[in-house]
Amino acid sequence: MYGDYMKKLMKLILAAAIGCTLFGCSKKDPTYALSDDVTLTLEDVLKVSNEDQNTVYYYYLIGIENNSKEDYDVENLMYEITDDKEENINAIDQNKTIPMTNIQPEQSVYIAGYVGFPNNNQKNIGLYFPDKDEFMSFNNINVREASNKNVTSKQVGMKQSLYEDDDIYIGYDYSQVSIEFTGGNTIVSNFLLTYTNKTDERIVIPYVTPYGTLNGLLTTDYPSKCDYSTADINTIKSLTFDGEELLLKDISGTSGGYALLYLDANQELSCNVMMTFNNSFICYPGGNDDPITVQMICAALGIDRSVTISKNPEMGEAVTQDIKSETTEEASE
Repeated sequence: MYGDYMKKLMKLILAAAIGCTLFGCSKKDPTYALSDDVTLTLEDVLKVSNEDQNTVYYYYLIGIENNSKEDYDVENLMYEITDDKEENINAIDQNKTIPMTNIQPEQSVYIAGYVGFPNNNQKNIGLYFPDKDEFMSFNNINVREASNKNVTSKQVGMKQSLYEDDDIYIGYDYSQVSIEFTGGNTIVSNFLLTYTNKTDERIVIPYVTPYGTLNGLLTTDYPSKCDYSTADINTIKSLTFDGEELLLKDISGTSGGYALLYLDANQELSCNVMMTFNNSFICYPGGNDDPITVQMICAALGIDRSVTISKNPEMGEAVTQDIKSETTEEASE
């Protein structure tokens, strides 16, 4: 009996050896030595499939730990996102965020990024380090998956969800939005984008970018109305335009405070988005009653939703719609 057992065991070992010879064996190691005492670790990878657009995005989170006695310059870190060392993967969108360029001894930082491309059934996307000609597959860790199928349908309300699956929740809330005028600019704040990590691990987040448009007036078109540099929202509300032509224009704003990169285990966080419309103001005695439009976009997930904000938000009705439009000016982080 013992002899039969040993024969079976040897067959299994031989089969495994043959398999490695024919198909190749690789150690699934999520770490990479940048130097003797500086280590890169692949913390999380999210694959986002969008069947409507036939695209696939990979979001990744990298940790770098400096255990040396000297500062590590992150600018020395070079890597490419490739399909098993292939140089050209025809990326349609990519970005990475490095919070600091210098890591002090015994410190660590996280780098978050993403790359998107047409879905051509790529099999082995990962990090390629050209200085050492080495490749680390994203498959070295458990790749989470998300799909545009989990984008919520159109809803009406100031506090609604945009996306939800077993791992993450993404929603918005502008029930407490405020509009101010300062330094010659209209500023919208308290527009909240909320993210919830449902998992017990730290995960990378496919954040939503808000684009704001103000249907209003330019201060340069009405230079004598008031001293815009010192005016506040009450001054703007008191302006009159009797007999004057209203030169209403669609003015693109810049957004800040929305770029959430990752969440710790079971963490929920709301990003307080601020939108600034430079040298422009709302026409309170006339014009559009809902002059501000906020378009929320995440190309990877296929999120494209728009909401409008009343010129008197505490009195306004919330209107939500799905739209498909071109954005001519990118929001800034």
